[in-house]
Amino acid sequence: MNGLRLLTRNVNNIARTGAQVRAFQSSSLVFTGKTHDATDDTFKTLVSSKEPILVDFHADWCRPCHMLDPIIRKAVADSGAVTLLRVDVDECPQVASKFQIASIPCVMAFKDGEPVEKFVGALPKNAVVDFVTKHAGRA
Repeated sequence: MNGLRLLTRNVNNIARTGAQVRAFQSSSLVFTGKTHDATDDTFKTLVSSKEPILVDFHADWCRPCHMLDPIIRKAVADSGAVTLLRVDVDECPQVASKFQIASIPCVMAFKDGEPVEKFVGALPKNAVVDFVTKHAGRA
């Protein structure tokens, strides 16, 4: 407990002195193994990454989407070599219409900003893990 107090004091002292904090900046987006929510405005930037990207088109009212969500999130986190972008079709109608999403859940794999494969519907856990592993191997 005392160690936590000391750490908090040190952080507050650094903040009061106005010490400069160095930030690491990179020209490429590296966020593999993580899940991000995309919008119509941010989708193009996020999907154009060099890393393999899986895009999960979903909606809040879709029960199969809710069943697929924890499975695909865990598979992506376990792989560490692929990134998951979640696109709510109700909030991002431009992206959904661009890729002609007619049924959800729909998961598309992107490589170098271009779609390479997709599946529609809530697949069994093994099939989802295999899909993620297959595209993580393309890194």
